[in-house]
Amino acid sequence: MKNSKLILAAAVAAFSLGLIGCTSNGDGTDGGGGNGGITTGGTTGGASGGATGGTTGGPTNDGTTPTNITDGGTPVTGNFICTQGARAYGTPSTEVGTHGLVGGPLTTLLKTLGGTQLVNLLNSIANPDYVIDGNLDTYASVSFTAGLLLGLVDSIDESVLLPAGQTVPAGKFAVFGVSFPNGTADVTLLSSIKVTTFNSTVAQESNTLDQNALTLLKAIGGSSPKAAFIGVKTTKAYDTAQISLTPGLITVNVGDALRIHELCTDGRLVTP
Repeated sequence: MKNSKLILAAAVAAFSLGLIGCTSNGDGTDGGGGNGGITTGGTTGGASGGATGGTTGGPTNDGTTPTNITDGGTPVTGNFICTQGARAYGTPSTEVGTHGLVGGPLTTLLKTLGGTQLVNLLNSIANPDYVIDGNLDTYASVSFTAGLLLGLVDSIDESVLLPAGQTVPAGKFAVFGVSFPNGTADVTLLSSIKVTTFNSTVAQESNTLDQNALTLLKAIGGSSPKAAFIGVKTTKAYDTAQISLTPGLITVNVGDALRIHELCTDGRLVTP
């Protein structure tokens, strides 16, 4: 019991010091007013210095990657090309969480978790800041731990938080480039993926893809890596964008179940 309390205290202390919402140290070099490190087209996959786009199995930025984006709840047509990342608004940060919460409500929930469960949750996303480095070739890797999704943990979330006072205006995008590695053929691992925007911790707009939608998108199934752009074209300004994974019944540890490559705050749609 004593050791458990020590683990929980250390984990909560780590949260208060900002280890959950780490400031990005990624490779994107463009600041406010730039494009956030994302190339505007071609097949480079994004990036300041990333000349081998697609070699990781991630989204290619040439209009060929399958796309599921909604506008006011209605699916849009065309495939997405990412033209701007979160670094266009300054220095963003990331936050690992659960239950679709951000900010203060998430802090309150995390403090109720047991030490081991909290540590497992925080470790469920490796390299979370690669989602804000302006490079579609890099990625945060999501893992599922057996027994984690019990009690107060029902999803694994990664949120991108803009600097204080910054918002992405209405009419832009909140789109995540993702990929599903080899072996994510078992669709029971992924019950749903949801992208949500927030403004001052208040949920604004969302797009949820269940197993059927992911299968129709050809994002899962088969033996080769699959990639997709998933998200919303916004009708409301936002300061936080979140991608949430709600898996099915997990009875074994599953490493590298999903790769989150980048949050795109703007882009364009092209005919595939």
